[in-house]
Amino acid sequence: MSEDRFILLDAGASRSTHAPLPPWTTLKVDAADTEGRFTLMENRGHIDIPPHVHDASDEIVYVLDGELGVDFDGTTHRLTEGMCVFLPRGVAHAMRGLSDTPVHALQLFTPGGWDHFEEVTEAGNGLVTADGARDRAINALGVPHGTRHLMDGEITEAGDKSRFYVLEKGEVRPGRLRVPPAFACKARGADTENRLSLMEMVVAQEIPRHVHHKADESVYVLAGELVVEFLDRVHRATAGQFVLLPHGVPHALRPGSTPPPRVIQISSPGGWDRFIEDLIEARPHITTGGKLDARKLNPIAAKHDITYEEPS
Repeated sequence: MSEDRFILLDAGASRSTHAPLPPWTTLKVDAADTEGRFTLMENRGHIDIPPHVHDASDEIVYVLDGELGVDFDGTTHRLTEGMCVFLPRGVAHAMRGLSDTPVHALQLFTPGGWDHFEEVTEAGNGLVTADGARDRAINALGVPHGTRHLMDGEITEAGDKSRFYVLEKGEVRPGRLRVPPAFACKARGADTENRLSLMEMVVAQEIPRHVHHKADESVYVLAGELVVEFLDRVHRATAGQFVLLPHGVPHALRPGSTPPPRVIQISSPGGWDRFIEDLIEARPHITTGGKLDARKLNPIAAKHDITYEEPS
């Protein structure tokens, strides 16, 4: 049943994996959780990832703390708290920490499947060879999972470098119209072949009880407290907690703190960015007494496969 796909993880918690993950990473959702659309991991450590290519997945990294260096197409990009990078599949890149402070970041792969690389880690732990030979052996294990590392020669690239972008803190992806800073779009459906959209949002008012008929909604809380109503239970999520709300099941969200919570919101498939644009364009005609009005919302929401519960 759809409600069985609900996930709520405490800060620092990880989904179960069949092989141990490195101590600096936790798995928030894998491809099985998201119907194949993305994998989300949270990393906290001294990162040093040599040049490599993901052949099957685009990668999005959102920096929570620390300073991350991303080498792409001959340029090193310095990312700090609140910055975001989109790395297209098929193009080589490398990452490394640029300060003594461990890098804390969210790392998303779309479509999902990077979580299967734990098999490579598990197999690699049993390899006893010289360092270079061991690296080459692990690299060979990674190829079936769509990841190739630069070892003895150049990496063959087949991706579209023009899809790459870096967003400064507060910067957003351009859309049909300008929206308030509380709805900062970091990846649009158009960026991800509509597998997902990703936004940094401030939940400043109550979002009435509603159903997404096609899209799952995932939320990582950056700061503050978010109140989540799902079925007949009320959950309170604070900084570092993660929740997945499956499509087809009613839920509601509201701020539980002052200032209101700031979150990363992932809608999969994508399209939430277009819905927000439609809502902003319709204001103030979708509110009553300063609050969102379900009766006024539904004609717009129906175009995006969303239904808000109207008072009887």
